[in-house]
Amino acid sequence: MKHWIRAFFIAAGFAIAPFSAVAQEASQSPIEAKLVVQRVEFDAETKKEMLISAKTASPGDVLQYTGTYTNLSDTPLAGLVINGPIPDNTIFTTDALKVLDDATFEVLVPGEPWQTLPARKTIKKPDGTEVRVPAGPEDYKEIRWKLSDPLAPEETLTTVYRVKVSR
Repeated sequence: MKHWIRAFFIAAGFAIAPFSAVAQEASQSPIEAKLVVQRVEFDAETKKEMLISAKTASPGDVLQYTGTYTNLSDTPLAGLVINGPIPDNTIFTTDALKVLDDATFEVLVPGEPWQTLPARKTIKKPDGTEVRVPAGPEDYKEIRWKLSDPLAPEETLTTVYRVKVSR
């Protein structure tokens, strides 16, 4: 079990690497990006959700990704696309999904172009014909927000989404 947990966080770390690289280059980049991963727990006494450090995760755990993106430049940044990783052994959930008013939310299903929800995928039937069918959250490998409006100087936007650890 410990090996699985270690492998999960190594994989999640690699998935987060693009965000970290952007944040490390903030002095050279017009945007500062931070992505925080926390485990979601339910407090039975207060009947409220709590977010705690995600140092470990087990099958069934829900992880919340919160991204913050700040325009450090003195000019509006147009055409921004913010990608969110969905690590292996996790399934995207729409719980707590924060879809920005001025953005298009899209998912990536292997073998398909980026698409809005409800997503579809192509499968091959036993007779060899291909058909389009609904894709489920277990099919999504990445998500993104395509901003339609520029991010103003010193403006910060926040993205939130969750995944459930499947194994």
